[in-house]
Amino acid sequence: PHIRRCGYRRICEIGAQRGANTDLLLRLPDVEITLIDPCRDADLLLQYADEPRVSVAVGRSLDVLPVIEAEFDCILIDGDHNWYTVSNELHWIERRHLLTNPGTVFLHDVGWPYGRRDLYYAPSDIPPNARQPWARGGVVRGSDALHPSGLNADLAHATHEGGPRNGVLTAVEDFLEESASRYTFSVDPREFGLGVLLNGRSADHRWITCSVRLRSLWERTRARTGFGRNSGSHPER
Repeated sequence: PHIRRCGYRRICEIGAQRGANTDLLLRLPDVEITLIDPCRDADLLLQYADEPRVSVAVGRSLDVLPVIEAEFDCILIDGDHNWYTVSNELHWIERRHLLTNPGTVFLHDVGWPYGRRDLYYAPSDIPPNARQPWARGGVVRGSDALHPSGLNADLAHATHEGGPRNGVLTAVEDFLEESASRYTFSVDPREFGLGVLLNGRSADHRWITCSVRLRSLWERTRARTGFGRNSGSHPER
């Protein structure tokens, strides 16, 4: 609804996987979508070969963002959920002026479990000095340890939650502290946490901020009172 409300046309999607979200975006009129994805899960070039509104840049985001020639109204970040990748994605977006002003960056997984814990799809892609100690195992809410039966048990996770340079939300916070630009950041805590990073101000952007903050307040009230505890939402930690 945020993208529809603001009338965004030029959209960049970092981390498209099999294109499920891309197909939803294509329902919007007049959109032009650039996908950045290593295409490990699907051949997106083949999948969208007959769709003129979609262009595909095959590669890791940190290889593509420094060289891509484009400007976007909206950028969706849902790729490698770790501090190093997300922090550098945001810095490249700012450094190369890839986001219009006003414009919006949406970031998935800023809540539990990856807001404060790194996930590595390919640990060798992360420089050793920027990588947390890691192991393969699942994450369980309320437990620092990894468990064989936890969420995403086949993937590589930081062996602990929290601390410096660990997790998606930490990456956003560190970026905001280092950036000389003015941004507004809000979190919708549903569905593992959606971060909304606004560049510039407009009436539509104020609507987004108000909408997200009201929803965040409602979700926190539900979590505190126990109302709707089995709804499947994932409040921000």
